[in-house]
This record gives sequence, C-alpha cells and structure tokens, in this order.
Amino acid sequence: MTTSGGEPMNALSSLFSIMELKPSTAYKIRQVALITVLWTITGMVLELHNAVNYDPGSQKHFIYFIFGKNALDHLIITAIGPLIGGIVTGPFIVFYQREKLKIKTYKQKLLIHSVFYVFFVSIFILLVGTIGALSSREKDFWQIFYNDIFSYRVLRLLIDWYIIVIMTIFLLDVSEKYGSGVLRKLLLGKYHKPGKEERIFMFLDLRSSTTIAEKIGDEVYFRMLRYFYQLANEVIINNRGEIYQYIGDEIVVSWEKKVGTRGADCLHCFTAIRDAVDRQENFFIQNFGVVPYFKAGIHSGVVTTGEIGSVKKDIVYSGNVLNTTARIVALCNQYNESLIISDSLYEELKETPGYRFRYLDSPVLRGKTQKMGLYSVNPVHKDYDRP
Repeated sequence: MTTSGGEPMNALSSLFSIMELKPSTAYKIRQVALITVLWTITGMVLELHNAVNYDPGSQKHFIYFIFGKNALDHLIITAIGPLIGGIVTGPFIVFYQREKLKIKTYKQKLLIHSVFYVFFVSIFILLVGTIGALSSREKDFWQIFYNDIFSYRVLRLLIDWYIIVIMTIFLLDVSEKYGSGVLRKLLLGKYHKPGKEERIFMFLDLRSSTTIAEKIGDEVYFRMLRYFYQLANEVIINNRGEIYQYIGDEIVVSWEKKVGTRGADCLHCFTAIRDAVDRQENFFIQNFGVVPYFKAGIHSGVVTTGEIGSVKKDIVYSGNVLNTTARIVALCNQYNESLIISDSLYEELKETPGYRFRYLDSPVLRGKTQKMGLYSVNPVHKDYDRP
C-alpha cells in the first residue's frame, strides 16, 4: 500500500529536476538580468541628465521633462525602452549572437554589433516615442511623435546608447577572459591583497600533442585545439569549475575546495569533457583528421591568491599544489592511466558512486621529500584509458 502523498511528492521532485538549470545556462541568465537592470538604471540616469537645460537669457538652469505630467511619469516612460531592450536584446546578445561570433575578430564583432544596435535601438526609440505621444496632454499625436523622434535629443541618445552597448559587449568579453565569477570578485577587490585559500586543481593535457601537430600541421592543429577548448569550456562551467590558464595544449582548471568536492564535480568534469569529445568524434575526424585524447591529474591544497602585474594584470595562484599537480599528470603515461588523483582527494571522494578507484603507487614526486599516494579513476561502465 502506498502513502497518500507519495506520488504527488515524486512528481514534484521530478518537476524540480527538469527545471534545474545547468550552471552555464544560469550564468548566462544572470548576465541577461544584470544587463537589463544596468541598462534600465543607466537609461533613467541619462534622462535625468538630459532633462537639465540651460537658459542663456536668464542664465539659469531649469528642468524640463518631455514625457508625462511629472518627473516620475517621464522616468517611467523613458525606462520602458532600456527595460524592454534588456529583456529582448539581452538574451539575443548572450545566448545567440556571442555564440555565433566566437570565431570572429574583434573588428568584425564591433561591425556586426553596430548593425544590430542601429536596428534594435531604432525600434525602441519608435516604441518610446509612440508611448510618449499617446501619454501627452496635447492632441496632435503625429506632430508630437515627429518632434520627439526627429530631434537632436534622439541623436544624443543614439550616440549615448551606442557607447553603452559597445561597453556592455566589452565587459562581457572581459568577463569571459577572467572566467565565470572571477571578474565580480576582481571588481569587489577580493584579489587586491594576497590571501590564502584551499583549492582543487586539475591539469588537463592532450596526449601526443607534438605527434598530432606534425601529422595534421600547425594551423589545423590550432583550429582543433580551439574547438576542443570550446567544448571543454561549456563542460567546465557546468561543473562549477574556473579556467585558470591555457598553457599551450594544457588547460588548468580550478575549484574552491568545497565546490569541487561537493558532488564530486572535479571528477565529473573530466568524464563529461571526454563524453563531449566522444559525441563530436565524427566532427573531429572530418575536420581535423584526428580525435584528441587527453589525460589529467587532480590535487588539492592551500594556495596564495592575488592580483599581480602593472602593465598586464592577472590573477595568480601560488603554492606547491600546482607543481605537485603538474607532476601527477606527467605520470599518466608511466602508469598508462587517463586520470590520476592524489591520496588527499581520494580520501574525500572514494565513496563517490559510479567511479572505480585503484591504488597505483606512493612515489616521491620530483621536488618533494615525502611520498604521495596516487589513485587512478575510471567510470564504472567506461574505460577511458588510451594507448
């Protein structure tokens, strides 16, 4: 006999599972929301600034609001354009346009964004002008509409918003450079002073990279590497990782310790990248002639984090954990394994379902004085070991 509330609760749990967003999708939605809020606030501030006028005759400043009966009406009406602009064009920029323009140069991006800007902003100016004319106390709709749209004020708004949109694109590019969440921490000053934190690092290294480059040529190899990184980036974000560095054909991924071990995201990230490559196997063969295989080492420890540089600034992690992780990934070929983790991580992740852990050895790694236990990791139903 089943309990009376069992089936509804199971259905509700299933619904929440379906509704759960991938971290990469949630991150993009947050970007759209932030764009919408900032555009709306910026639009209202611009309107307050533009409402301040100067009369040379009386040599006094005065405030004149074009739309509505008072300042509040004017701000509400003029906020409609940026609000709708953020809601409509924000997803277009973040989810579609930026994905399509990833392989374009910055000059090409600027040109394409400018064309779309003229199109969308023209629509929103017409929309705001229509609403303003309809809300006016005067009866001549078309005369008010014409005066509101074809004026120096609108030309000034076009220039202002062009700068705002281009700055938005630029900030999105900067955010991508530093990685998900890092720009926010950087702006808040978290890295201004060096601090210690416990982090997990994964060094993901392509196998036989030199041989592949010689086989397919440097240019084709670079295109393959770029496409591989594109696949990996999405997976890393979905597993709450942060891309720390690209070092040639190696990606260094990092997690805050509690984030990477919660749900074993640091392990899932590796297998998910492998699965993503397997799904695109035919694409790799058709376009590059090879399928990239890779190995990884994962380790955790305390690092010092801070911002360095004057001409070129960067966020840097400093500590023995990075050198140790580099030594671990270098041993993958020796033990013929694709993924090796340290004993400290093994103790925290050994109960993770769906994975097979196997003790390998306890060598004294180069630059270390004490032995470290190493474990291979493979999914229970798959074997990612490659020759």
